[in-house]
Amino acid sequence: MSTFYLRIGDKAKTRKILIDMAYLTKHNIIRLPKYYFEDGLYLPYKSNSGDSSFEKYELTKDKIIKEDENFYYFKFPFKHEQVEGVAV
Repeated sequence: MSTFYLRIGDKAKTRKILIDMAYLTKHNIIRLPKYYFEDGLYLPYKSNSGDSSFEKYELTKDKIIKEDENFYYFKFPFKHEQVEGVAV
């Protein structure tokens, strides 16, 4: 399995945040430390339409399925093959 990165872009650059792959593999949920959360955070993925371009799955407050003292938890609604595993 490849490593997945969440991304956040601004005018000058794109920053990447490594996803906890052990947690994702076991639970099929994205576990994100609260201090990494900010507006504009997304996961690039390929849709099922067969198109080779990537779309953005934005991690927003309304997509949080669970929360504890240190983490936000987000549903991972994709097959692992659909997510872009290369960090550019």
